[in-house]
Amino acid sequence: MSEQKAFEVSKKAFRFGWKDFILNLVFCVIMIASIYLFIFFINPPTDIVDWIVRFFVTVVPLLIFINRTIKELFYGKDFINMEKETITYRSTPLLLTGMRVKKGEIHIRDIRRYGLSKIPRKMSLDLRKQKKKAMLVISLKNGQEHIFGEFLDNDDLAEICLNIQNIYPKAKLVTNLSEDYPDLVKKSEKLAASMKSKQAEEEDEPKGAGYRRRR
Repeated sequence: MSEQKAFEVSKKAFRFGWKDFILNLVFCVIMIASIYLFIFFINPPTDIVDWIVRFFVTVVPLLIFINRTIKELFYGKDFINMEKETITYRSTPLLLTGMRVKKGEIHIRDIRRYGLSKIPRKMSLDLRKQKKKAMLVISLKNGQEHIFGEFLDNDDLAEICLNIQNIYPKAKLVTNLSEDYPDLVKKSEKLAASMKSKQAEEEDEPKGAGYRRRR
């Protein structure tokens, strides 16, 4: 039991800014004003073609920005859970907030390679100061690729990588943490040492100790 608990990790998303949310909210207000002006106030549409054109010019963008605004309010629900040898996650792509929510389950022994990749900072005002913000990229043996964790802290993503490395060393870690994320090195060393000490304690336990704890 304790060996399994040593590899149970749960990480939740965080909010690192409000600029993108405010920008989407402003666009919502602009689209609402446009609907009022172009459909109900200035020259109301007279035929079906005019209705369709005005609908796509005003209502469709409004729906997109309302969706983005609402989803950005709740993107803290994103998470990565690591239990035993399975990773489950819920992730909102940063550049498509509100457009698509990704959910998935990964068996660690199916991983071929994995690592952290920097997020493109385009289309996001909040990422201007987050020059090294990373996301987790995992490639499986069957060719599938999972990209998630845009709203999770780099330290948390690095901890997930370290847990994968300890559980399944055959999977290739393609990110050099000490070179690309030097601020994570100390935490990485502490985490690795902690996991090794837990494994050593488990090996030194007398036979039947796990059974007594479960009781």
